Amino acid sequence: MGLLQATISPATAAPPAPTAASTPGGDTAASATPVPGVPLTTMTPNTTSRIALVLFDEDIVLVGGRGFAPDGDVSVAALTTRLGGSALIRSDADGRFILGFRVPPDFKGAVNVKATQGGTAADGSLDVVGPEAAAAEFKAAPPLPNLPVGSSGTSSGTTGSATAAPTATATPATSDASTADVPRPTAATPSVTLKPTPSARPTTGPTTPTTGPPTVSPATPAATTPATAPAAVATTAAAGGTSSGAVAGSGAGDTRGAQSGLPWMSGYQSHQLASLTQFGNWRGRANDLVHVYTTRTAGWSGLVDPTSLMDQFKSFPGKLLISEPTYPQGQGSNGECAKGAYDEQWKKLGTSLVAHNRADSIVRIGWEFNGTFMYWHSDSDAAAFKTCFQKISSAIRSTDPQVKIDWTFNAHASPVPSGNSPWSAYPGDEYVDYVGIDSYDHFPPSKDDATWNKQCEDVNGLCYVIRFAQQHGKKVGVGEWGVASCSGDGGGDNPFYIKKMYDTFRSAGTTMGYDAYFADAAPGNVCSTIMNGGQNPKSAAEYKTLFGGGSG
Repeated sequence: MGLLQATISPATAAPPAPTAASTPGGDTAASATPVPGVPLTTMTPNTTSRIALVLFDEDIVLVGGRGFAPDGDVSVAALTTRLGGSALIRSDADGRFILGFRVPPDFKGAVNVKATQGGTAADGSLDVVGPEAAAAEFKAAPPLPNLPVGSSGTSSGTTGSATAAPTATATPATSDASTADVPRPTAATPSVTLKPTPSARPTTGPTTPTTGPPTVSPATPAATTPATAPAAVATTAAAGGTSSGAVAGSGAGDTRGAQSGLPWMSGYQSHQLASLTQFGNWRGRANDLVHVYTTRTAGWSGLVDPTSLMDQFKSFPGKLLISEPTYPQGQGSNGECAKGAYDEQWKKLGTSLVAHNRADSIVRIGWEFNGTFMYWHSDSDAAAFKTCFQKISSAIRSTDPQVKIDWTFNAHASPVPSGNSPWSAYPGDEYVDYVGIDSYDHFPPSKDDATWNKQCEDVNGLCYVIRFAQQHGKKVGVGEWGVASCSGDGGGDNPFYIKKMYDTFRSAGTTMGYDAYFADAAPGNVCSTIMNGGQNPKSAAEYKTLFGGGSG
């Protein structure tokens, strides 16, 4: 803990003693003695970004960085096999940061970590042997010779080796990151979430980092507290409870289900009023919203004047949840959007919503931008997409002040932007009302609490989104979710997943804004249908019991 405190609290640490520094010519020169009252950082300016890795308590790797731009987001990614994952942390006023993550107990090899901030990057490597791997090595080692202590130089050395921890053997590092195009919805590549523990968590530093993974998974008896979560935000209550001491999201106002009676708005994906009504009748609760998609192949009119969709649901008392790409297919780019080339088009959408008495609609701009299967996806550098989102949000709001804007990514993995994290593409609180995620039961499917917790608390997971929304005063939107019976790595007819989603929605308390179940029966997609049993009768019964009026 002394090392941790010295690393993250440089202002209170004692100045180091002068040391001898080697010069390029081979001579040594004494380094300057710090002048009393003058910050050490001004005496030894650092212009090179770098990171350092140290092992703490056998299985925790601490990553410390310095030389980054102050008060900015830094994406930290573990690139070693079995450790693929990333986290976003904010540098302090001196351009430094520290976080920790846990390696598997049987891990043995080189841990490779890369930190990026804009065009700046730094990497580091550390040989690590986890406690189980160390124990296995010890058991496999040949027996020690039975020699008296001090009988020879060899005996004392051997005795010493019996108490020393086995040393790590470096193994070639391989990257798990993949940016290959994969057809939706099988675009997620499994990644191992960084697992910080309370002992590795900074006690000082920024109080409101841009991200903080939530620990809201209701079935976790003893969830770890992520290093990037600020101390001021409390963890949630036990199973089925609501947040304890958490900051409730307020960006979208009161989002209780006026039609369904649920604590949040709950609905369904459909383009026909009859189908929407049928779903509500089947589950035993009316829908609070309907999720619709505009026509992306009909030019700008298909996006900004969706009159037919609004007419279809003219008599529906709930809200419209509208998913919009950032430009029509084959007619634009995020780069041009970022320059403001499409602002006038997007103002038309706000005008249309107001004219059709749908000013209070929720608009999902460029949803699932972190998957390369969407033509509007972000580049490795998220700058163009982020600025494009800001332009669209501002344009719609300029003609429809009541509209609610939703920023949604695809769960489980982020082929883009760089770092296997969507958060560098977050446009900023002033442009967003809902922070959203589309989360199906695949890559990996949730068959038990351990698997659920691992994917939910990942930087690409639902629990992470909930904590972020709590910190930033936003609401959470889950515009697409469902079981996956046809997906390549789907959980099939899995009522366990249905219950975990329900429990997590409830545990989010007032931060939970809405959910919309996605029904799909097409072979080769997700096969998530549950109405009237559908393809997934067990999941259907569980959904009806939890989200509706009874079993069956």
